[in-house]
Amino acid sequence: SLAITTEFNENGSKDLYQLFLTDQSRLGGSIFEEVTSSSIQEVPDIDDVESLRTLFNSIQELIQRGWIVALHDISDGGLFTAVTELSFTNKVGMEIFIPENFQNESKMQYLFAEETGAVIQFHNEFEDQALEFLKQKNIEYQKCASQRSDAQISISSNDKVVFSDSAVNLEKIWNETSYSIKSSRDNPVSAKAEHDLIEKFDDQGLVAKDNFQFSSQLPAFNKNLKPKVAIFREQGVNGQNEMATAFMLAGFEASDIHMQDLLDNPSLLLEFQGLAACGGFSYGDVLGAGGGWSSSISYNTAVRDSFEYFFNRNDTFTFGVCNGCQMLSNLKKLIPGAENWPKFLWNESDQFEARLSQVTIAKSKSVLLDGMEGWQIPVAVAHGEGRASFKKDALKNLLDQKQVSVQFSDSKGVVASSYPLNPNGSPEGITGLTSMDGRATIMMPHPERVFRSQQLSWKPSQWKEYSPWMQIFINAYKFSQES
Repeated sequence: SLAITTEFNENGSKDLYQLFLTDQSRLGGSIFEEVTSSSIQEVPDIDDVESLRTLFNSIQELIQRGWIVALHDISDGGLFTAVTELSFTNKVGMEIFIPENFQNESKMQYLFAEETGAVIQFHNEFEDQALEFLKQKNIEYQKCASQRSDAQISISSNDKVVFSDSAVNLEKIWNETSYSIKSSRDNPVSAKAEHDLIEKFDDQGLVAKDNFQFSSQLPAFNKNLKPKVAIFREQGVNGQNEMATAFMLAGFEASDIHMQDLLDNPSLLLEFQGLAACGGFSYGDVLGAGGGWSSSISYNTAVRDSFEYFFNRNDTFTFGVCNGCQMLSNLKKLIPGAENWPKFLWNESDQFEARLSQVTIAKSKSVLLDGMEGWQIPVAVAHGEGRASFKKDALKNLLDQKQVSVQFSDSKGVVASSYPLNPNGSPEGITGLTSMDGRATIMMPHPERVFRSQQLSWKPSQWKEYSPWMQIFINAYKFSQES
C-alpha cells in the first residue's frame, strides 16, 4: 500500500475534505467518551465491508496519481483531532465547519466520533478531478475545513464562530499528557525543552538543503573494478544488510564479516580496502553499546595488530555507525589522528532516542563526506548512548583541526544545543567525527538506513529514488578508485 504524510502541503488546496463510510457519528468507545466519563452504547462499526474496500482502494489510487498531498484518519480522536493534528505539523490555521444537520448537542458527535474515514488535502491542480473521481466511486465526502490566514483553529456553526484558539495553545494542551509522563520518567529538563519548542515559530522543523546530483540515478561505476568492503558486525548488530546494500549499489563487493571470523583468522582484513562497522545492539548494549565489541579486539593481540595495520594502510577507509561508532572510538589509539575522539555515554534525555533528526555536514577532512559541506539533511538516529564526552582540550583540538564532521542543527543550520533537536546532549551538537587524514569517519546517526528516499519518514518532494546520504557510499568508491 502507498502512504502519504500528515504535513499540510503548500501545493495543496486550502480546503480539507472528509471522506466517510457512514453518516452516523457514534461516540461509544471514543476518547471523548473516556475524558467526559460518559456512558455511550453505540460504537462505530464497519457496516459495509465492500464500501471500506472501495474507500481504501480509491485513496490508494488518488495517492498514486499524486492528487492527494496530505491525509489523516479520524479514528483516533475524531474529526477535530485529525484537523488540529494536521494544523500542528506546520502551525497552519484552520476553520472547521459543522454541517447544518449537526447542531446543538450533536456538534460533539460530529467533531469527536471515531467513525471510519479520513481528512484529505487534495493537490490544488487536481481537486476538481479528485472530487469527480470520488463521485464516480460513490464515496461520500464533504468539505470539513479551510485554511485560515492566521495560526488560529476555529469552529464555525451556522456561519458563526463558536470556538477559537491558537494552534500553539492547542498543541500544548494536546502534548500535556506526554510532557507530564516524560517529566516524571525521563530527564525533566529535556522534557521541558521539547514542550517549549512548540512555541518557537522560527523553527521550521526538518529541512533539506543539498546539491546531491544522483537522486534519480546513480553514476556509472566501473564494473571491472569492485573494491572489497568488510561489513563488520558483532553479536546483536542488526544494520549489516542496509550497509551492505548501500555499498553494493555504489560499486563495491561487500562481504559479511562477523567478529568471530576475525578471531578465527586475524589476517582476514588484508583482503579489504574498506571497513564498515555497523549499528544495532552489540552484546544487547549491556556492556556499553560498543564496549564489549571493542574489548574483544583490544584484548586479542593478533586481532588488535590486524586492525592497527589496516588503519595505518593509506589505501583504506573506515566507517563506523552507532554501535560501530562507539566501538571505533574505543579503538582510537589504533587509528592515526583519532586520539581526540570522545567516549559516547548515556543520552542526556535518559532515554533511547529513535527519531528523524536534522544534521548539518561540517567542513572536515572526511573522505566519505567530501563535497557535502553545508548540507542540511534529516537522518535516522537510534541510540541510547550517543552523548559525546571529551577529555580536556580534546574538543577544541577537534574543532581547530576540522575533525568534527556532523552536527545536530536547527532548521536554519545553527548548531542545536537543546532537546530534542539535539537528541543526546552532545556538546556543539557533535554526532560525527573524522580522523586527522579523513580516512576514518564515525557517526552516531544511521545514513545506511536512509540512503533511499522512501526510507525516511519525511522527505522533500524533490528527492527521487536516492537521498543525499547515498553520497557517502559514492565517495567511498571514488576514494577506492583513486587509492
